[in-house]
Amino acid sequence: MKTFTILAAASVLALSAGAASAQGWMSINQRQANLDARIDAGVRSGDLTRQEAVTLRGDFRAVSNLEATYRRNGLSNWERTDLDRRFDALSNRIRFERHDRDDRQGNGWMNINQRQANLDRRIDQGIRTGKITRAEAYRLRADFQTIARLENRYRANGLSNWERTDLDRRFDTLSARIRIEANDSNRYGAGYGQR
Repeated sequence: MKTFTILAAASVLALSAGAASAQGWMSINQRQANLDARIDAGVRSGDLTRQEAVTLRGDFRAVSNLEATYRRNGLSNWERTDLDRRFDALSNRIRFERHDRDDRQGNGWMNINQRQANLDRRIDQGIRTGKITRAEAYRLRADFQTIARLENRYRANGLSNWERTDLDRRFDTLSARIRIEANDSNRYGAGYGQR
């Protein structure tokens, strides 16, 4: 009787463990539909920039094509695990891109184009007020153009997180240099454009 009770308890435990793990599992087709819907929702809500959506859709297509290749001969356990890992990575990138706030004003990252416009405006204002000499402005704008060329090179394949961080670091350095040049003792006097 004890043996039967132990076997019955073990069977119930095994069945409940299987059911619990199955609840968190999603078929590959469900995962693809879910990821595609999340990208669409990010575009509609404005959480994803156009470039982010293009990059994510390209990654999505690459994983979908790989899945089709794997399915030709039937999915092995290794191939299913590989697809799960790739879908997890894509899901994490979608989550990151939707919450990186690089397309909005406010507390998050400033859009790169907005940041460039802001730095350019600060250089112009420094010249107008006489706080930045023309020679200083020339050097600052040359550095600004170097960063802009680098940004264009990075954007050719879509901005990675590392490239975004590198551009932010370079813009931070340029911003600090503008602040230093505007507050040093080199002055043009009243500046041009003022009466």
